[in-house]
Order: sequence, then C-alpha cells, then structure tokens
Amino acid sequence: MKQNWKPGTLIYPLPAAMISCGSHPDEYNIITVSWLGTLCTNPPMCYISIRPERHSYEIIKRNMEFVINLTT
Repeated sequence: MKQNWKPGTLIYPLPAAMISCGSHPDEYNIITVSWLGTLCTNPPMCYISIRPERHSYEIIKRNMEFVINLTT
C-alpha cells in the first residue's frame, strides 16, 4: 500500500544546533548536535541527544542546564 508522507517527516530530527554549556569560563564548551526536537508545546519542552563519550555530556549532566543556539 502506498503511503504519502509530509516532507518534514523524512528529515527529523533537524536542524543542527549549537549547544552551549558550562558554569564558569574554564568549563565553557559548545557542541554541535543534530539530534534535537520538540517534546511538548504546553509546557514548551525540547530534547537533545549527546553520547556519554562527548566532553559536553559530563558538563551538562553535572550542571543540569544548557542553551540551545539555533543557527539561521
């Protein structure tokens, strides 16, 4: 059976974003991720996916905060 998909269905999760993290200048770091998206609109929630081997993973896990910087 043929299925018609919306164009966006085939490209999620996109676009790539820059995730900044760190609580002091010695720890500041930026990582580029492409696994991100919207979980809910009310309340607004989004997600990112980072492998535990990445340097930013431990920083985010320890500080429990990060910033999603969308490129335009």
